[in-house]
Amino acid sequence: MKRYFEPQFIRFVLVAMLNTAFGLFINYLFLFIFEHLLKLNHAYVVSNFFATIVSILFNFKTYGILVFKNKDNNLILRFLAVTTFTYLVNIGGIALLEHLGSQNNYLNLTIMAIPVGLLNYVLNSKFVYKKKARFLNNNRKSDQQSEGKNPNSAEPLPDKEA
Repeated sequence: MKRYFEPQFIRFVLVAMLNTAFGLFINYLFLFIFEHLLKLNHAYVVSNFFATIVSILFNFKTYGILVFKNKDNNLILRFLAVTTFTYLVNIGGIALLEHLGSQNNYLNLTIMAIPVGLLNYVLNSKFVYKKKARFLNNNRKSDQQSEGKNPNSAEPLPDKEA
């Protein structure tokens, strides 16, 4: 599989799954606290709000460290901008699917997960962590040669003039 997909993209997909599981867990935990322990009306609104904040911070750190190898906390505003944009694209896509006749919200969420996930990866690569987004490994040698690197080692290619 590594032959076809870039390790960074594979890490992104795995971390996205971790982030989703963490986000659901946090949301369920806050829902339990606000609904059962504090007995709040509309507890899902409050729990979702706090879970979203915690999840965004968790996602920022996991994507930064585990996917893009970057611990710079100064990138949080860019990350928030990308997260907000992809959220709006997701909501817009779901609304479009509803407009086209799909009334199954679970199906709509599932359909939108793939394009929004890819968009999230590309935008985080380009605007937040400033790395070239790569999905497939097949152009790796030509990319490294165009960057002046020997594709079989970490050494730069010798100058052609020499």
